[in-house]
Amino acid sequence: MDVAPEALLRARVATLGWLWLILLLVLQGCASVYKPQNQSITAIDNTKGYRLVKGRSGDVGDHLIFLAFSGGGTRAAALSYGVLQELRDTQIAAHGHGVRLLDEVDSISSVSGGSFTAAYYGLFGEKTFTDYEKVFLRQSIQGTLIRKLFNPAYWWHSLFSGLDRTEMAIEYYDSHIFEGKTFADFQLNSGPYVEINATDMGSANRFSFIQVYFDLICSDLSAFSVARAVTASSAVPVAFPTVVLKNYAGDCDIKQSNIAKFLDQQDDKSPRVRELKERMQSYTNRKEHPYIHLVDGGIVDNLGLRALTDRIETIGSGFFFSNSRQMPKDVLVISVNAEVNPERSLDQSAAKPSVVETIDAMTDVQMSLYNAETKLLLANKLKDLENTMRKRGHDVRVHSAEVSFKSIQTKTLKSYFNNLPTSLELSDHDVDMLIGAGRDLLRKDPGYQEFLEANAGTRVTAVPSAPSRAVTVSH
Repeated sequence: MDVAPEALLRARVATLGWLWLILLLVLQGCASVYKPQNQSITAIDNTKGYRLVKGRSGDVGDHLIFLAFSGGGTRAAALSYGVLQELRDTQIAAHGHGVRLLDEVDSISSVSGGSFTAAYYGLFGEKTFTDYEKVFLRQSIQGTLIRKLFNPAYWWHSLFSGLDRTEMAIEYYDSHIFEGKTFADFQLNSGPYVEINATDMGSANRFSFIQVYFDLICSDLSAFSVARAVTASSAVPVAFPTVVLKNYAGDCDIKQSNIAKFLDQQDDKSPRVRELKERMQSYTNRKEHPYIHLVDGGIVDNLGLRALTDRIETIGSGFFFSNSRQMPKDVLVISVNAEVNPERSLDQSAAKPSVVETIDAMTDVQMSLYNAETKLLLANKLKDLENTMRKRGHDVRVHSAEVSFKSIQTKTLKSYFNNLPTSLELSDHDVDMLIGAGRDLLRKDPGYQEFLEANAGTRVTAVPSAPSRAVTVSH
């Protein structure tokens, strides 16, 4: 009996589907042995490499300003970009004259989606405001990666190179966004110190792409790809395989590190000091941890604030300013929090929620609770810092501000932002709204306004007047 053309076609399609699946599994096995890209060092030089003490040539100026960019895909990237615009268009008194507030930013800590904005600004500075929207915010990054995933050329290349989905993303980010830059290309003399954060799956700790961390594994961050670091910071587990580093601990003497010497002198009674020491010691054990597997930084800190609490710990204990030329007169911390609280209909029905709905709700609850704990930790550390500085005879004023959708008063507008997806693809309208929200929410934050009043702050460029970008906030 002859086979109908339709049946034959279906059979061929089914066979082809199985072949693609088998090939995917084969490629996943190849990807598991992809060669790590970090290089070893044999000695630690505290005057070289990507280090905080090199930022602004060691001079923090009149104002010590920290930014933290949260996770949340393009939603977080666009919101933080709006904050950068607002800082660019605001002038304050510093060094005896008026300067742009953006030029006073000393450090940016970031995770996941926020790492794209932080890294791009750290590398390209002013070029960010002419190119970033075009190369990232308004691109269909997610759609592009999916199309590449199903491109036969990708499969063929993967078969012989071990290229997996993560390496595919790195290649794209490197060529289309970050232009092949490495950490040696960050302009620390004139721009902020950018700390990109990921999650170490093996130790369940935060891992920061700064030379201090790379010292622990005797590796050179300067030659490391920025695109690879950003990919690690934003690599959602399961969807993207891990970014792998090789641990070269033992090839150099960790005792040469200034931060290692400093921590050795600290009192173990402090829980945070003990945590820092334990984290450091875990990486120096090369036998037990020959490789480090990194994924989305939002898993251990979706706000990007934990790195700042470590920084404040070293400030309060004297390490930071021992390497600085002067004591600032004030400190400003701005947290850009793209966390959403989407509307759920679970309570509207007696029907039991699906597995997906249950997992989503549990994940949101856990992340919200951890974020609340992180914000409380930061607030306490800032109070401790202010008190410590006063005891030492320094009247350093500490200010903090949060850019968050929770501050939006208008119910429909808050609902709109809270229902934006966490993805690397948003409409131009969504991007416009987020940029405008970043500007407006920062400008109206009480802590930020207090800082501006204390420093003769004034806006030098008008806010876009489109009604759709106006955000009413409540505090």
